[in-house]
Amino acid sequence: WDVLAAVREIYPLVMLLAFWPEIDLLRDILGHQMFDPAIQALDLAVFGVHLHAVLLPRLDTLWISEPMFFAYYGFIFGPPILFAVLGHRAALRDATLRLMATYLTCYAVYIAFPVYGPHFIGTPYQGPHTAGLFYHLVAAAQRIGDAHGCAFPSSHVAGVVTIAVIAWRWFPRRVAVLFTVEALGVVVATVYTQNHYGVDSLAGIGWALAIQLVLVPTLAVLFQPARRRAAPLPELAPTWQPLDSLGGGV
Repeated sequence: WDVLAAVREIYPLVMLLAFWPEIDLLRDILGHQMFDPAIQALDLAVFGVHLHAVLLPRLDTLWISEPMFFAYYGFIFGPPILFAVLGHRAALRDATLRLMATYLTCYAVYIAFPVYGPHFIGTPYQGPHTAGLFYHLVAAAQRIGDAHGCAFPSSHVAGVVTIAVIAWRWFPRRVAVLFTVEALGVVVATVYTQNHYGVDSLAGIGWALAIQLVLVPTLAVLFQPARRRAAPLPELAPTWQPLDSLGGGV
């Protein structure tokens, strides 16, 4: 196990960053129809109020807003990087497959069913949170390479739910609990920061669980050699195999 081997396993995740802005190029070809009115109506029907419009104005203090703006970006690629550093090939392959399945299926939905979200079609609330460091870092990242029409389902939420699933497979229970709490924080943060409708985040949870519980196990069966179909591939086996180097079991 060496650096080149780790790069070979993890490079698809890096390519996701390159593909993200290309969604806009595809939309230029397919047209710029948006389905926000339908999602806004669904959001109101589910919650009775647009949560993105009320959370930030009511809870606009830096000690709340800064962790909310930081939550996703300090979280999503941590486990794959750790697996690569530790040379845990089975865990890295499992994490890469699961994250790619989640994100690529979300991207397919964005191309066919673009929803722009409140960040692009609404008037962002201006308050004390705009003085925060992480607010400005996120805003700068969005200006450099954000894509439009990528609100429903929330890939932020789908991604962190996938990470939580990976954590329950490969980390000790106490660590997996921390990742799960962090994922719940991102669920709230996507709405609090006015990047998503509440129903976007709800759909992101359901989407990720469906991909992890249905699609990934199906892929594991379909793509393993016929002579081994009686038993799952070790790196995709539905058994909990925590990292020994982190201690503990699940």
